[in-house]
Amino acid sequence: MKTFIATLAIAAGLAAPFAAQAADPTPDALTTAARAAMQDTLGDRAKDLTVTVTAGVAELAGWARQPHDVDVARYVVSRVPGITQAYSSGVRTWTTTDRL
Repeated sequence: MKTFIATLAIAAGLAAPFAAQAADPTPDALTTAARAAMQDTLGDRAKDLTVTVTAGVAELAGWARQPHDVDVARYVVSRVPGITQAYSSGVRTWTTTDRL
């Protein structure tokens, strides 16, 4: 019986970090502030961009219309207090033309 209880305690201890991680699906304050700053500056051009912040490092992802939009988004996010670095390697750009 002691072995069963010890095994159960170990299993519960190993599962606790995953349960805590899954229990908080809401973005933290830095991520929310970074998204708001990007939306305020880029407006509609930010609709296909996402940002996540982990330990002060912002990661941008998604699609942008112009390379300049990516630069502006990265700069604006990097200026949010508490963000130490901003990367945009996950952002792709797209363009359209009417030439055939």
